[in-house]
Amino acid sequence: MTRPSQRTVVLGSVLVACAVELSPWRPAVLVTVAGLWLLIGAPAWLCRRIATRTVSAREAQWLLGLGFAVLAAMVAALAVNTVLSWFGVSRPLTTASLAVAQTLTAAGLAFLDRRLTGASPPVRAPRLMPVRDVAPIAVLGVLSLVVAIAGAVRLNNGFTGATSLIALVLVAALLGFLVLKAGRYGDGAIAFGILCAATALLLLTSLRGWYVSGHDIQREYLLFQLTSTKGYWDISGYPDAYNACLSITLLPTSLAELTALPGLAIFKVVLPMLFAAAPVAVYRTTRNLTSKRVALLAAVYFLAFPTFFTDMPFLGRQEIAFLLLGCAVLALSDLSAPRRARRIAFTVLFAGVVLSHYSTTYVLIGVLLLGKLASGVIRVVPPLRRRLAERAPKEATDFVAWPMIGIAVLCSALWTGPVTGTWHQLQHTAAATAQDLFHPGEVQRGSSDTAYGIFSSARVSPQQRLRDYADSTRSRTGGEPPTALSSATAQVAPADNLPLTAAGSVLDRLGLDVPRINGLLRTLCADGLQVLLILGLAGTLIATATLFRPTHDLFVLAAGGLGVLAAEIAVPQLSVDYGLLRTFQQGLFGFAPFIAMGSVWALSWLRKRWRMPAATTAALLLFLDLTGALPRLFGGYPAQLHLDNAGQYYDIYYAHPQERAAIAWLEQHTAAQRIQSDRYTLSRLQTLIDGRPGDDIYPTLVQPGSFVLLGYPTVRKDEVTVFYQGDLVTYSYPLRFLDATKNKVYSSNGTSVYR
Repeated sequence: MTRPSQRTVVLGSVLVACAVELSPWRPAVLVTVAGLWLLIGAPAWLCRRIATRTVSAREAQWLLGLGFAVLAAMVAALAVNTVLSWFGVSRPLTTASLAVAQTLTAAGLAFLDRRLTGASPPVRAPRLMPVRDVAPIAVLGVLSLVVAIAGAVRLNNGFTGATSLIALVLVAALLGFLVLKAGRYGDGAIAFGILCAATALLLLTSLRGWYVSGHDIQREYLLFQLTSTKGYWDISGYPDAYNACLSITLLPTSLAELTALPGLAIFKVVLPMLFAAAPVAVYRTTRNLTSKRVALLAAVYFLAFPTFFTDMPFLGRQEIAFLLLGCAVLALSDLSAPRRARRIAFTVLFAGVVLSHYSTTYVLIGVLLLGKLASGVIRVVPPLRRRLAERAPKEATDFVAWPMIGIAVLCSALWTGPVTGTWHQLQHTAAATAQDLFHPGEVQRGSSDTAYGIFSSARVSPQQRLRDYADSTRSRTGGEPPTALSSATAQVAPADNLPLTAAGSVLDRLGLDVPRINGLLRTLCADGLQVLLILGLAGTLIATATLFRPTHDLFVLAAGGLGVLAAEIAVPQLSVDYGLLRTFQQGLFGFAPFIAMGSVWALSWLRKRWRMPAATTAALLLFLDLTGALPRLFGGYPAQLHLDNAGQYYDIYYAHPQERAAIAWLEQHTAAQRIQSDRYTLSRLQTLIDGRPGDDIYPTLVQPGSFVLLGYPTVRKDEVTVFYQGDLVTYSYPLRFLDATKNKVYSSNGTSVYR
């Protein structure tokens, strides 16, 4: 009996999944499995087959398959939304239409697979690795995931962060075990371990709160709700750059319709799990250049950077963009596949980044342009050209050609211009940047994140930032503060550090200033990453060892990323609009291999047998410090959301039931009257609010007759946080001003309303 081909079986399973979606009898679990297979599983399998012409390693093929599957899901939903609306369908994004579209997408991918790779092999039993070979990784990986989920749930229920701290230690142990035993395991098992570690880290933060918690995710979730409720993505109904990101509108809508998962689960679990593949892409990219252990160090540095686990879980659109970017860089670094196929894959994935997130697109275009400039310099300087040619002799010309950059710029211009009309943010940034360049005497202060740069200027103090903000509020109102404020001027709130633990108290009795040590360690980590990056880039040009063989294109990609970071430090408006730390996280797709190798070269004074263990120990200590594990053991450091029910992120991003109850009361009693609250209280509750309330309650901006809603941190701690010039500034709110000018009309254990 002839066994059917694998492609035939996959297409048959797609038809079965489509039938489940169209059936009136739809058991929840079965629908979820069928929907995930239609959207992600089957397209990823088919695209993995296509990716065999682009990358050589099996893990790389699966990563590209996943990236292309996510892109195909967005494009299919966009086609349904566009085509059906031409025929007068008011709700094109239904379960039936999306299921049929995904089935047709799978058929198209199968046809492309047939044309590119030929006949599919027959179905055969899967080749499983012996349990004893992967058991330690599987046990540590699954245990890390379970403990991370339990830690977030316990914090949500009001317990301590001890379980979350254990989860961080388990993740560090998993990463250390992978490096220690790298020679014993294959790349597939190592990739699984990295995936588990990344997922555990992300879920520690994304699962915080029973509601939508975080910064950008609040607005992203609102736009998803608008699209899902209407069954139609309409950019004209909400002409905003966020709404132009299909990664948070059409993609989660497709997931919700086909899997029957609630939107909360999609944003808190599914999107972070997709993004967890990005560190695996970093590992595989570095693995194309060097040994397993150095590649693992690159993944550790990518995971350890604070933006990965503190901010990325709240940035759904950038999570998807970074997944696609990681796949694109992976295609760039694999010299074993034909260049033409890799260029096509890179360009297609870049188009996916354009559809997913605007600022990732702009930064990447800047990186590619500056990379081309760096490449030109290298190719006209004979010593540099010869050195890189020795390491990557196959590369006679740049991988990223000018037509590819032209296509990227054209796609971005068309999408943000005629298609969505959302280029206002880019116009504002360009105008402000021109103002900074041509009128240096009027330059505004940039984000204080620039102070982490080893070549940057001194950091702006919070008190100075608050004074600048207060001045800006007066210029907006054209007047002086109300008389009632004269005796209650706002001041920066004192630092809210955790109390010293028993271990911290021991150090304190020995005369050590624990809070200062924690701050110095964090600064040392920031400076150390930059030094290692520079050392890695310089060592590539100087060292003669063959352990690390970066491609010319990856080198210039990293050089272009450094150029973009330098531009953000030099031009304040860029650091305000695009965020230096997020740009560095994006740059780590190119930086991480050089940082990892730089950490090994920095220890070249040690005996060869001790270099890698020492580099691994340093990387894991940096991981434990930046993730908050070490500061949590000693205290004397600001609390972090994934470890405590305290701290700045908890105050401004964690939604409380009392606040939701206050919004319900206001909706019943205020009718069309004006409501004011601080920016972050409104952000936490924006999915519950109709209209556009005032998003600032600094005393100079409080309007007569308005209702003023005070959120949880203001009632409990008398504090309000503002975002100004790229910085968060928390100040003590002068409640005497409200007591003198308004009446308290609502109060609960966590919120108040004045009128």
